[in-house]
Amino acid sequence: MKAVLVILALGLLLALAPPARAQGVVATATGAPTVTELGEAARSDVALATVAAPPEMSPPSVATPGALSAPALSTTPQTILSPTVPAALAPAAPATQAASIGDPSGPLEATPPPPDVRVEVSLSKQRMVVSVAGVERHAWPVSTARKGYRTPLGTYRPERMHKRYFSRKYDNAPMPYAIFFHRGWAIHGTNAIGRLGRPASHGCVRLHPGNAKALFAIVSQYGRANTHIIVVR
Repeated sequence: MKAVLVILALGLLLALAPPARAQGVVATATGAPTVTELGEAARSDVALATVAAPPEMSPPSVATPGALSAPALSTTPQTILSPTVPAALAPAAPATQAASIGDPSGPLEATPPPPDVRVEVSLSKQRMVVSVAGVERHAWPVSTARKGYRTPLGTYRPERMHKRYFSRKYDNAPMPYAIFFHRGWAIHGTNAIGRLGRPASHGCVRLHPGNAKALFAIVSQYGRANTHIIVVR
């Protein structure tokens, strides 16, 4: 009960006393440090904080950017030396390989010319021999000009060729697989198969239709420019 009365008395004194006196009264009553004592303690703490640090604890100095010097750069061009490769290890030039894969700059193989076709007609034997590249392929009976007509002698080349042809001079007679070699003279097939082997024509060289077709195919294959027709006596 006494403690309650003391607290009420203190509250009344605080309400009526000035602020400074009230502060002193409160501090005295509660036993807490006064404001003045707190200020002096704070100033002493600041003084302790400003004591110089020992030399070994001083922070290292930091150089300013201007004090830093850039590494010197040389403006003289330097020669880069390439490693020397021994001759034994150096790769060989692929000349042979380039030529083997069709390099236009490489050597080109010459294309052999087509073989010659030789068609020889013998008037005395009434026979035709066909050779290709010097090798005999065929030997057939023929009919050449009968008496009163002629088959011209000499060496000729085919001038024109017709699978189907009809004579304009001799009653529109058929001349299948005709190979004209000199003006109106030609080698061609005939229906007069029974007369083959002896003179019977108006001057052309007659052949069996099957043989005429075979000769036409050979000349077409190797070309007229590579074919020689030779008529001998």
